[in-house]
Amino acid sequence: MKRDRAAATGSQRALLLAILALAFFLRIYGINWDGGYLFHPDERQILMVTDRLSFPWPPDLALLFSEESPWNPSFFAYGSLPIYLLRVLSSAAAWFSPELGEIEGSYWVGRMLSALFDVGTIGLVYWLGKRLHGAWTGLLSALLVTITVLHIQLSHFYAVDTVLTFFVVLVIVLCVRLLDDAKPRRAIGIGLALGAALATKVSAAPICLTVLFGWLFGAALEVGRARETDSETRSWPIWVRCLLAGLLSALIAILTFVILEPYALIDWVEFASDLLTESYMARGLSDIPYTRQFIGAPVYLYPLWQLALWSMGLPLGALAAAGLGHVLVCCGVNIVRRRLWDVAAQALILVWVGVYFGIVGGFHAKFLRYMLPITPLLCLWAGWLGYEALERAQRAAVGWRLGAALGALIILGGTTAYALTYTNVYRQTHPWIQATAYLCEEAPKGTHLLIEHWDDVLPMVQADGTGLDCWRQMRFHVFPAYNPDTSVKRDDPLDDLVACDYVVLASNRLYNTIPRLPERDPFTPRYYELLLSEQLGFELDYYAAVYPALGGVHLVDETFRNPDLPKPQMMIEYEAEQRLLNLGRADESYSVYDHPKPMVFRKTEQLSADELLMRFGEVAEGLPEPDSD
Repeated sequence: MKRDRAAATGSQRALLLAILALAFFLRIYGINWDGGYLFHPDERQILMVTDRLSFPWPPDLALLFSEESPWNPSFFAYGSLPIYLLRVLSSAAAWFSPELGEIEGSYWVGRMLSALFDVGTIGLVYWLGKRLHGAWTGLLSALLVTITVLHIQLSHFYAVDTVLTFFVVLVIVLCVRLLDDAKPRRAIGIGLALGAALATKVSAAPICLTVLFGWLFGAALEVGRARETDSETRSWPIWVRCLLAGLLSALIAILTFVILEPYALIDWVEFASDLLTESYMARGLSDIPYTRQFIGAPVYLYPLWQLALWSMGLPLGALAAAGLGHVLVCCGVNIVRRRLWDVAAQALILVWVGVYFGIVGGFHAKFLRYMLPITPLLCLWAGWLGYEALERAQRAAVGWRLGAALGALIILGGTTAYALTYTNVYRQTHPWIQATAYLCEEAPKGTHLLIEHWDDVLPMVQADGTGLDCWRQMRFHVFPAYNPDTSVKRDDPLDDLVACDYVVLASNRLYNTIPRLPERDPFTPRYYELLLSEQLGFELDYYAAVYPALGGVHLVDETFRNPDLPKPQMMIEYEAEQRLLNLGRADESYSVYDHPKPMVFRKTEQLSADELLMRFGEVAEGLPEPDSD
């Protein structure tokens, strides 16, 4: 039996509008968080690809349908839909402000799109919650998505994740509607949404199973309803009609994908190459420096813990886990009671969450953003359980009511507080801008800086004409920390340490990864240990740290544990004066884009290369010669 899903009251509609307004505010607050310097590498790549696109005009069909077309992004790590969408809308926005059509300003358009897609997802979650469990569950679920930190953070980047999540949830919504009416006309919307999801990112492919089961469950329920009114009704015409409608939705999805990502066929070699590269990266089949951080991270457990602790916050993460258990139990009960509509509706969501997490949770690469396409659905289950608990508590003894109120305060209050603490990241000047300003002021012309490869350069090289372009006056030396340890990799940095005035670590990307793999390269972990303990003739002279904060309490992601590394004395002394809540190690992608922790070490003692070598001890001995290649 289906639960009463009456139309929302006026007060409920007002609450929904308030939730959506709050969501939009949280997602555009501090939208210019990096000052337009584009510190997120994926967003930067998308913007650069978008900037070079142009539609041949007047139309030249021969050129348009060739690999050399200026409309060919020649980049397929992500789908083409977000790229084309940004190109079209930023070009339109350029009529009002020309800079919005160029890379220097198009990020405003992209980030606004990202925020709007995420707000759209919240609206879809409300619809699902209302349709499955009533308006109050829909409102609570929408509110939980609104204050989920992962959604807030990723809405500040135009890196396709919020776009993908919107289309995935839209497909689920449309499939749930099949359970009420599996008419062929619904194939149009499902096909369009499915094609758009795949043209955003091919990792949406498991949602095809939800579409398949949507048509199967829709047909089965329609057969059941028909036989309730006429026991002589034949079932095969309904099954055939739904089969054909399902095939139609697949055809529309394919056509939509081809229209939105045409060069997947026209430039299929590049498309296949990029997909293979991304697949190898995700599964750990390629030795890529930025995925070495995941070596030793347990599959499934690592993304779940990071999701619960950093992406959602422990109170909401715990409720979401309990909500999943609640769903599974309710499905079992509803099967026994033959509430088939409810079972089918939850099964459509479970199919997506289970298959997607079963694939992605087992990847070698476990970036936090990979969990976004299932996070709204976890919030839906959390909202359902939370509202059910509150509703039942109202009919129970006083003790139960007080317990439910306390639980609601902890979960809603804690999650809201966490969301508000994260906005502090966007209220502050980005740490790389702070560090650049410091170097431009303190380091004289001709200063020699030792920086790291595979990380952003400080002082920033993007700051031409801004007053922060002192990088042109500096002499850069690069430490290739990810390269295999060899005698040359040992000797060159020693010479650089002798020659340089400053050592700059832009983030924890390298020093938080390489020392966890000492058996791979023993010399480089020792380098970081000596540098951070200030034994190489350099002392920490400056660092910038921006954390989520509220009421003077800062939530710290620890970068000196796992691996255990010495913390510079200046940092120890400063942190002793602050109110910090250290939550342990966070995934690198949690902090390195919008709140990294750059450190600048200044030379305080001139050591010779031989003196430096002695401090490295045995790990500097017997290193192999580099390959002649």
